[in-house]
Amino acid sequence: MTTARRPPLAPGDRRIGGHSLAFLRDPLGSLERWGGTDEPVVRLRIAGQTICLVTDPEAVQRVLATDAGDYRKAEVVRERLGTLQGGSLVLFEGEAWRERRQLLQSGFTAEQVAEMGSLTTEYAAEMVASWPTDRPVALDDRASDISLAILARALFGLDIRGERTPIHEAAEDVLARIDMQSVSTYLPEWVPTPTNRRFRRAVATLHDRLDETVAERAESDDPDGDLLGTMLAAGLPAETVRDELVAFLFAGFDSTATALACTLGLLAEHPDVQARLHRELDAQLDGREPTPAELQELPTLDAIVRESLRPYPPQYLLFREPTTAVTLGGYRVDPGRIVVLSPWVLHRDERFWTAPREFRPGRWLDGDGGRADRVGPEYAYVPYGGGPRHCLGARLADQLLGLVVAVVCQHRRLSLSGTLSVSAGPTLSLDGGLDVDAFDRK
Repeated sequence: MTTARRPPLAPGDRRIGGHSLAFLRDPLGSLERWGGTDEPVVRLRIAGQTICLVTDPEAVQRVLATDAGDYRKAEVVRERLGTLQGGSLVLFEGEAWRERRQLLQSGFTAEQVAEMGSLTTEYAAEMVASWPTDRPVALDDRASDISLAILARALFGLDIRGERTPIHEAAEDVLARIDMQSVSTYLPEWVPTPTNRRFRRAVATLHDRLDETVAERAESDDPDGDLLGTMLAAGLPAETVRDELVAFLFAGFDSTATALACTLGLLAEHPDVQARLHRELDAQLDGREPTPAELQELPTLDAIVRESLRPYPPQYLLFREPTTAVTLGGYRVDPGRIVVLSPWVLHRDERFWTAPREFRPGRWLDGDGGRADRVGPEYAYVPYGGGPRHCLGARLADQLLGLVVAVVCQHRRLSLSGTLSVSAGPTLSLDGGLDVDAFDRK
């Protein structure tokens, strides 16, 4: 057993309520303040829980990778997601987790993800063609629609373009239940708040719709190679298949939509960077729609996407808890204690990044304009997590972002007509929407 002392309390602790009020009022600003000390780990008191906030890259690496076997998903995550996706990988541990992870990885090979490229550019071209030139485009709504449409098609073969489906309706109420600034997030699900009641109805609606989808595919002779087909071919029970689809849908669409909107919003806010991207796209593609293979030949585009994910990581919090007493940054963390890793804090820390609040895609390029080998300390940049539990859909998300941004910028010149501002939802979310003018480049 470790004999190290507990981490120090973060600044701003109140005798009654601890850090709760500050977090509810301003989660992102509070995280930066608490993580801005010289301590690698600090202790928070929020909603009756003691939380260890880890802000040192070496300690983050220990949690996610080096000592990953000493940690599991935090109880708070299991409680919040159990009703929604109780039989999914995200809530598994040990050998059951390893077996399921190996199966699901077979549905996200490089070849399978690349096969989604033409579908992604098709959807993106349709979206851009529908955008007006005489009034602003609600970029947050458009990013959400296309992200959900692409993931629904990629995961379970549903074409929901142009529809307002039960999945759309359910998504809004499910995400509201796990919003960090919602009081219901900190209450048991059985408490009859309006948010909890809508959540239960939404889960029932979502389960019913996906149960139908799973049953229809199971009865068909179509062995489609999407994730749904992969799981059915492996003989997983229908309810388990549904839970995995729900897990991937909610882990993917909201965060990908935010990342897409923020990337395009940053380009609209920085016309010089956008102009460089236009030149690269024109020179390399000459009007052709990009393919996944051609993304490797677009280093400026790659740098823009990476840099966007730095100040605006959609998954701004990662939760773990140790299963045994551990030492992090020289401090003792007891088993069962909530450990929080914050990409939001890590990605904006001036100890690891030059001018962290500035949008500088060039930091990801070498002196010749190619991709830089390494930027910042390892595990100071973790937009998709890290270690064995890193995001399974990271390759698909990166491809979606690269292809959609490329198609948009081939056809339109963006200018910010609103303000790019984010808040702490279930994932990072746009605060008050995001409007851009999208002028035709031709």
